[in-house]
Amino acid sequence: MIRRILLVATLMISTISWAQVQTLIDKVNFDSNTILVGMASDYNTDKSFEKYNFYIDNASKIDGIKLNLEHGYELNNKVTDENHFMIYAIKDRKIVDQWLVNPKLYNVFHNGIAYSFDADKLEKIADLYSFKYEIVKEEYKNQKEYAKAQKIKQKDYSIFLAYEPDFLVDGSFEVSFKKDDKFKSATDAEEYLLNLIKLITKKKVFVTYAFNEKNLRDQSQITMVVAGPEEVYKKIKLDNLEKGEWTPEIHEAIYVKKK
Repeated sequence: MIRRILLVATLMISTISWAQVQTLIDKVNFDSNTILVGMASDYNTDKSFEKYNFYIDNASKIDGIKLNLEHGYELNNKVTDENHFMIYAIKDRKIVDQWLVNPKLYNVFHNGIAYSFDADKLEKIADLYSFKYEIVKEEYKNQKEYAKAQKIKQKDYSIFLAYEPDFLVDGSFEVSFKKDDKFKSATDAEEYLLNLIKLITKKKVFVTYAFNEKNLRDQSQITMVVAGPEEVYKKIKLDNLEKGEWTPEIHEAIYVKKK
């Protein structure tokens, strides 16, 4: 009877202990398209955290290392280190969740909340699933060129994370106004340009004050930057205003690949 009571008590304690364990990845649904990756930042000169690098693309294997990602209590002191380690849940080459680990400070950040965390546990994961990666950057002239390249990139299975370029604008140019009764401020210049642009396109166009040397040195004029589609540059009619050269926007995509 006593033996039976002790057995039940032991099982209850084990259940309670398990229920109290909280891991970093508890709330992530790892399906066949979701991977778990740990990466030391490549821009850090200190490469000591590369020993923690890991890559797991199997849901059952991710579940098997879950306890090594157990975190402790919430911390009031939210201190971080420039040399940190990142853990990502990635699906279809996009980050769905992420955690910032500070191995030297024994903490981890998730959604702005800091928890105690022993990063040495990561080495146990890396022993089984270590990997190396490289970052490749490519430039595209426009969205059409980028879309064409993606047909090839989709077949490159070494790519596990991709950052798409921003195609909000094709490029930009400057317009300079001499200060007078009509153009007393940047607001006057902005309003004038926006009214002209409305006649050319319905696409998004950004008109801003240029924080450049010309505006700093020459207070008798106002230089504005117009960023948007190239048709605005070609079609806009500026009477007695100085229009600068067209500068194409650099559309850069970043690919993170397994070596």
